[in-house]
Amino acid sequence: MTTLSHRIDPRSLLPRAEPMPAAVIGAGIALLTAAIVAGQVSRLWFIVLGVGFVVLVAAAAWRWPRAVLVIAVLSPILDRYIIAGLLPASLGAEAHVTSEAILAGATLVIAARGIRDGTLGAALRHPTVYALAAFVAVAAVGMLLNGVPPLVALAGVAFTLDAALLLVAVRIVGYDVRQAATSIGAFMVLVTTAAVVALGQALLDPNLFGLYALSGRFGEVYRLSSFLGDPNTFGAFLIVAIPFAVIGAVSAQSRTWRAAALILALLLLVALWISFSRGAWLALLVGGGAALAALDRRALIAAATLTALAFAIALTMPRDLLVPPPAPGSPAPERPDLVDSTFHRVGAVGEGRDLRTQFVLNALPILRDHPLVGVGPGRYGGAAADIFPTPVYAAYGTDKLFSNPLQKTVDNFWLHAVIESGVLGTMALLAAILAAGIPALVAARRAVGRRRILLGGAVAAAAAICVNAVSTMTLEGNSVAYLFWFVLGLGTVVAGATSAPDDDRHEPKQG
Repeated sequence: MTTLSHRIDPRSLLPRAEPMPAAVIGAGIALLTAAIVAGQVSRLWFIVLGVGFVVLVAAAAWRWPRAVLVIAVLSPILDRYIIAGLLPASLGAEAHVTSEAILAGATLVIAARGIRDGTLGAALRHPTVYALAAFVAVAAVGMLLNGVPPLVALAGVAFTLDAALLLVAVRIVGYDVRQAATSIGAFMVLVTTAAVVALGQALLDPNLFGLYALSGRFGEVYRLSSFLGDPNTFGAFLIVAIPFAVIGAVSAQSRTWRAAALILALLLLVALWISFSRGAWLALLVGGGAALAALDRRALIAAATLTALAFAIALTMPRDLLVPPPAPGSPAPERPDLVDSTFHRVGAVGEGRDLRTQFVLNALPILRDHPLVGVGPGRYGGAAADIFPTPVYAAYGTDKLFSNPLQKTVDNFWLHAVIESGVLGTMALLAAILAAGIPALVAARRAVGRRRILLGGAVAAAAAICVNAVSTMTLEGNSVAYLFWFVLGLGTVVAGATSAPDDDRHEPKQG
C-alpha cells in the first residue's frame, strides 16, 4: 500500500523561494552608496548609514533568507576589497566589520525564523555541530588551565568559528538542488568575472582598470589578484570554484553544459596559474585531487588534462600588450616565470629561509609543552593574538619572527589551531569538517547531474581549502572561511535529501 509520505515530494516541504523585490535591492544599494559618499566627510554618518544597511539586510533575511545568505557569504569581498578602497584610510576598521555585522544580523534573524518554523533543533542535531561544540569545550579548558582572560578567549574562539554559523543557517533554511545550484552559481559568476579581469591584467596591463599587481620575491615579477586584493585570496576562491566546473564538464546532463563547464574550468585554471598562489596550486593538486579521485576518475583525468593545458597557456600567452615599450637603451620588462620562481620558493622552504617554515620550527617546543589543549584560545598565531598581547610569543621567541610590520599571523591556520587548542581541539575541528564532508562524498558517488556536481564540488572545494590552510589563514579570514562553511552546509543539506527526486529531470538529457 502506498503511504502518503511516499507520494509527497520532500522538496515541496521547503518554503517556496521568492525573488527579492527590486525595491529592497534598490534600498540596499542606496544606503550603501550613501554610506560611502558620507564617509568621505563624516565618520558618524558613515556608521549611521552603514548600520542602516546592515539592519536592512538582516530584516530581509526573514523573508528572503537564501538571498541574504549569499550576500553574507560574499560580503567580505565588498568590505575588504571594494568599499575599503573607496573610503578614507581612517575608516578601514569600520569598513572591515561590515561582513561580521551582516553575518551576526542575518544568522540571528534566521535562527528566530528557525524557532518559529521548528527547524532550528533539526539544524543543530548534526555531528558537525557536536564536534564544533567539543572544540569550544576544549577551548574553555585551555582558557582555564592557561589563565587566558575571558575576553581574549572569546575573541580567539569567535575568530576561528564565527563563520561556522553559516553552516547552521543553511541547515535552518533548507535547500533543494535547484536552490543550492543558484547559490553556487552566484559565487561562480563572481569568480569568473575576477578570472576574466585577471586574464586582462596578464594580457594587457597589470594595472588594468587601476588595479595593482603584487611584486613577487622569487622572480615572479608580479602576481595577479584581479579585484580581490590579494593573490592568495584570489587563489583560494579559484580552488573553490574549479572543482564545480571540472565535475560539471563530465557530469552535466547536456553536451552544451558540459562544454561550457569545460571552457570555464580551463579559464579558471589559467587564472590560478597566473596568480602565483603556490599554496592554492598545491591545495588543488592534493586536496581537490584526492576528492576527485575518490569521486570520479573521469573528473580526475579531466582535471589533470585541463591543468596541464592551462599551464601551457599561462607559460606561453602574450603579456603586457598595452604596456608602453621601454625607452631606447632601457632593459625590456621581465616576463613572470612560473617555473624558476617556483623552484626558488621551494628551495627557500627546504633551506629553512621561508618564514612559514621558521614559524613551524619555533612552534614545536610550544606544542611539546602544551600538547593536549594548547596555550589557550586567542594566544597564538591568529587575529586575536595580534589584537591582544600574548605572553606566549615572548616566552618562546616567536615575537622575533614578526620582523615585518605587515606580518600579523603565522600564515598557517592549522599551526594556529594546534598550538591554541592542542591535539584535542584540532581533532575536534577536523572531525567537524569530516562529519560534513564524508556523507556528502558518499552521496555524490551515487548522484547524477546537478546533484553530483554540487556534492562533489562541495567536497573537493572543502578539501582543497583545508590543504590551502596549511600556508594561509583562510579558515580564520572571513573572505574564504564564510565560503568554506557555507559550501559545507550546502553539502550536508543536499546530501541529506536522499529521498528527494533529482532536480536534473528539468535538464535536457545527454545527447
